[in-house]
Amino acid sequence: PVMALCTLGATAQDFDSKPTVTIDKENEDLHFTVGARFMADAAYYHTDFTPMQSGASITDARIRTSLTYKDWYFYADFGFGGGQFSQKNIFMQYSVADKDGGRHAIKGGYYNDPAGSMARNTSLGSYHFISRPGVSNALGEGRELGITYKYTNDKFMAYQGVFTENQYNKVEAGDNGLVLAGRYLYRPIADEHQTLHVGANIRYQHMGGGVAENNVLKKTLNLAQSLETFVDEDEQFMSCSLPWAENVIDAGAEVLYHNQKFFARGEYLYKHVTKKRDSKTIFDASNNNIDTWGTLDAWEAANPLRSNNFHGGYVEAGYLIFGNPYSYDKQEGVLKGMSGRSLEVVARFNYTGLNDIVKGEYFSAGRNQYYPNGYMEDWPYASSSVGGGAVRSYTVGLNYSFNRFAQVMFDYTYHKLNKDFLPYDKNFHQVQARLQFVF
Repeated sequence: PVMALCTLGATAQDFDSKPTVTIDKENEDLHFTVGARFMADAAYYHTDFTPMQSGASITDARIRTSLTYKDWYFYADFGFGGGQFSQKNIFMQYSVADKDGGRHAIKGGYYNDPAGSMARNTSLGSYHFISRPGVSNALGEGRELGITYKYTNDKFMAYQGVFTENQYNKVEAGDNGLVLAGRYLYRPIADEHQTLHVGANIRYQHMGGGVAENNVLKKTLNLAQSLETFVDEDEQFMSCSLPWAENVIDAGAEVLYHNQKFFARGEYLYKHVTKKRDSKTIFDASNNNIDTWGTLDAWEAANPLRSNNFHGGYVEAGYLIFGNPYSYDKQEGVLKGMSGRSLEVVARFNYTGLNDIVKGEYFSAGRNQYYPNGYMEDWPYASSSVGGGAVRSYTVGLNYSFNRFAQVMFDYTYHKLNKDFLPYDKNFHQVQARLQFVF
């Protein structure tokens, strides 16, 4: 049998559709596609004190492939952005429709955690801003290795699964951990012209991997985001490290509405991190020098351990000046990208909170340390405060799609930062542009 090479028809195609060039083997119901994605950004930054590096960068470059065989779908894409090879999505999925108009899908491989936030489950190639909101990177989750079951119909989506925290099981000590995650949507309005969905997500992670210190397994969770840019991805402004992390509970709520000319969407994200350590073993090891604490109770009082809580959210809106109307992906529960020749204006507000500071504590910027009694002490007790920073970000943008393959984007963002360790860094201004093509 002969395999025919062709491109997809002239219908509108958004910037996260399947790869465009298709090879069909109709007598076996087999279809193979191949495509590519490229993004190049330029950015100018103006800051109060700590400089950011203005310039230009190839921020993403990918080869994308897929194979459809009857009810089976295989997908893989591989990245070359930043001058390095990276593993992106690679998975297989079996799906079947039922007699009531619903669809059941079982998916396995390496792909986005369903509870990772609506923004993280929307491909960057279809996003209406140059960067996703910062909170989705700081508190949301990205790709993980696992297996999921999804049910969708016109009104509902239930998407849940089991994952591991490291796709290659490359942990220095401990094990690979366990993740249970789910995302659930209800669509009171869903037709070809407009959609309203409301939803929630929940995620539980038992951390497994860490490092061995004094024969004790120490697990650490790191949370961070850049300032919504890819040209300079410096995370020092918004980041924190949480040693002795044991379990992580994430919860979120989301809403999305669109019609043919307008969209609005937003999310709230919450993260709770519990801690656990073998204090007795660490205390015994600390007694091997002259600076002993004397008793375990005294050591534990001087090295407090408590859970941490962080939260944040964003709202986004866009208006289509001209072009093909906005559309919705029911199977993924996300807004699709621009398609065909189009022009839109967008705006966003984002808040990310990585501060969890005990009231009344004193912070020394010179030592990067909090002091529990409200002043600096010569023999300081440890503090349980976390000063990862809080940022409010305001973005306006203009996006123009030349056709179904090429697009340019322009964003201006103002960030208002509050971080004790960087008291002179308050105001950040950035102007960004992107050229991208997808086929």
